[in-house]
Amino acid sequence: MNTKTKKTFYTLIGITVFMFSFSYMLVPLYDLFCDVTGLNGKTNKVKVVVQEQPTERFIKIKFVSNVAYSAPVKFYPIQKEMTVSIGKIYNTKYLIKNISNTDLITTASPSVVPGPLSQYFRKIECFCFNHQEIGSNETKELGIQFMIDSEIPHNTDTLILSYTMFDITENSLNKKVSLK
Repeated sequence: MNTKTKKTFYTLIGITVFMFSFSYMLVPLYDLFCDVTGLNGKTNKVKVVVQEQPTERFIKIKFVSNVAYSAPVKFYPIQKEMTVSIGKIYNTKYLIKNISNTDLITTASPSVVPGPLSQYFRKIECFCFNHQEIGSNETKELGIQFMIDSEIPHNTDTLILSYTMFDITENSLNKKVSLK
């Protein structure tokens, strides 16, 4: 191989490695960007939430689900919407079904619309806090425990909680998925 061909070869290999590395880091970088800027309606993880005195104010919460790219899962809320009292803790669930013949690792990215009101949506427990391991053709219920902060503006009558489910099996540190 001559010098020009070697240089081109190594340049192309370098570009390929960079593109792979960048795509691998895109989700964590996006999460960091959302945390710093407050964009995308991402909610904060709450370590301790004390149930407030429920008020006579009610808000409708709509639950939405999306599946990113061509992830081999069916993912949807068991309950499409609920009307909640502000300050009271509630539970709901999403259902995920692995429609492939291989084990998967998935992660969910949450979003609240309208975005500026995400600070009032307090998640106490959420499947989005951890990766989900799902066996071949397995179905799982994924729970959420939440409350609406009493400081939410009075003109708010509806919030939308949306999750996008990503298949991250190949990005799991190149380890084979092993379910117990």
